[in-house]
Amino acid sequence: MIPIAVRRKIVEAYQSGLSGSFVETAELFGVGEASVNRLVRLHRETGDVLSGMSRSGRKRKLDLDWLRRHAKAFPSATRQERAQAWEEERGSSIEVSTIGRGLRQIGWSYKNDHAHRS
Repeated sequence: MIPIAVRRKIVEAYQSGLSGSFVETAELFGVGEASVNRLVRLHRETGDVLSGMSRSGRKRKLDLDWLRRHAKAFPSATRQERAQAWEEERGSSIEVSTIGRGLRQIGWSYKNDHAHRS
């Protein structure tokens, strides 16, 4: 997989004329010609090079909106307490580590004595 920063540089190089063709751009960055074509098209159609990146076909189990609401309502709750609240409200279990990852994604500390936005 091509890192996001490199994806952007590839598109910039092609669009600025630094490299004249897909072939030259591909050689300059050490990627395939088809990759350059795909990135330039993706940028042209969506305005960014991220849109084509996706997770696996599996849906996210943790609802980050729910976690944000819960974190604001109960700022000092532990990860275990949040997992238990999830199970009570949603009727399905969730791993404590999943709650921890989710908290990091929304910018919250899960430490009980430091409960605040980071």
